[in-house]
Amino acid sequence: MGEVALHRAEAQILCVRRSFAALSADSIVKRRPRSPWRPRPAAFWTAFEDKALYYDAFRADNGRDVLLVGPAPLNLRSALEAARYSVPPSGTTLKAELFASRSTMLTRLADVPDDAETVRVEAFGETFDLAIQPNFSAALSGARILFTINKNNRLEWIADWARWHARLHGTDTVILFDNGSTDYTVDRLETTLAAVNGLKTVIVIDVPHKFGPIDTSVLNTKFYPRFLQISMTNLALRRFGMRAEGLIDCDIDELAWAGGESVYERTRRSALGVTRMRGRWIEAARDPDVPARHQAFRHRHADFRHRLSPSKWVLDPRRDWVQSPSVHPYLHRIHGAPIGARKHDNAAVFFHFKGINTNWKEERTKNRKSPKHMVFDDNLATAMTAFAGKKSES
Repeated sequence: MGEVALHRAEAQILCVRRSFAALSADSIVKRRPRSPWRPRPAAFWTAFEDKALYYDAFRADNGRDVLLVGPAPLNLRSALEAARYSVPPSGTTLKAELFASRSTMLTRLADVPDDAETVRVEAFGETFDLAIQPNFSAALSGARILFTINKNNRLEWIADWARWHARLHGTDTVILFDNGSTDYTVDRLETTLAAVNGLKTVIVIDVPHKFGPIDTSVLNTKFYPRFLQISMTNLALRRFGMRAEGLIDCDIDELAWAGGESVYERTRRSALGVTRMRGRWIEAARDPDVPARHQAFRHRHADFRHRLSPSKWVLDPRRDWVQSPSVHPYLHRIHGAPIGARKHDNAAVFFHFKGINTNWKEERTKNRKSPKHMVFDDNLATAMTAFAGKKSES
C-alpha cells in the first residue's frame, strides 16, 4: 500500500500524504480570474486562489506515469506548457500533457522511471520539487467509495452520513477532504468514521487551502473559482478510485436513495457506468425539542421549490471512457463523459437537508415550519423506515 500508517479501530485508517506546490509569496506572478478587468469586492480577492499550482503529485494507476492535480491554470497555462519537467537528480526530461477544464487541471508526466521519487517543475523563474506519492487504486480495488469535502460539520452529522450510505448502499470506504476544520482535529474525524459499522477503510486528508469564492462578475459558471473542491473530486478518482466498484459524490447534508437498492449496483448495471441523481430539498423544519440530525427533518415545500437542488452522481470508474485524463468529475456532472451520462436515473434521488448546515454559504437552518406551505415527504419517510429496518437486521 505504499507509505501508509495503519491504526486499528473498527475500520483501518489510511494516513495519506500529499505533495503541494505554490508560487512564492513574493513572486509577482499570480493566477488571475476570468475577465480580470471587471471590478470585484475585496473579499473575492482574499478568497481567490492565485498562488497554488499543484495540490498533489502521485503515480498514475498504470504505474508508468505521474499525475499532478491542481487548480485551473487560467493565465498561467502558457508558462506551464513551456515549463521544464524532469526527474532529479539525473535531470531526465519528462513529457508533460496538460488537461485543463474550467476549475481544475490534470498534468500527465509520461513514462516516469520506476525508481523516481521526485518530479521537478521549473517555471516562473522558480523550481518546485514534488515527492511522488503512491496510488491507492489497486489497494482499494472493488471498494464502494463515498467522498466529500468538509469544514466544521458536526461529528454526529458526519457519522450519520457515513452510516446511511454504509447501511443502505454498502459503502465500505470514506474519503473525507478536511478544509481546515477548527472545531476538531483530523484524528477526531478519523476515529468518528472508523467507528461506523460497515466501513472497512477511512481516509481523512487535510487540505487547508483556499476553498475559493463565487465570481458574480462573470456571466455564467460563477462557481469556477472553487478550484480546491473540484480538484479534490479529481484526486478522489485518480489517486484512490480507478479500480473501485463505484464512487458516490454526496456532501454531509446529502443522503442518496434508490428505492432500497444500492446505487452502486444500479451504476454497475447502467450502460455508461453513471447514475445521475436528482436532488430533493428537505426543509429545516423540525420540532424544537428534537436535535438537529438528518432524521429530524421530514418536510419539503409542496410546490416546485423542492426540485431545485442540483444533481449529483455515482460513477463506476472501471469503464473505458473514464481512463481519459480529460474526464474531470465535477460536483453535479462529469466533464468529458459521454452525453448519455447527463441523463437522470428516475429511480435514484438524494435528499438535500437544509437543516444539516453550518450556514457558511447562506442562512439555511432557520426553522421555518409552516404546514400550510410544506408537506411530509413520503419518499424520505420510506427511506428512513428502510434505514431503521437495516439497523434492526445488523
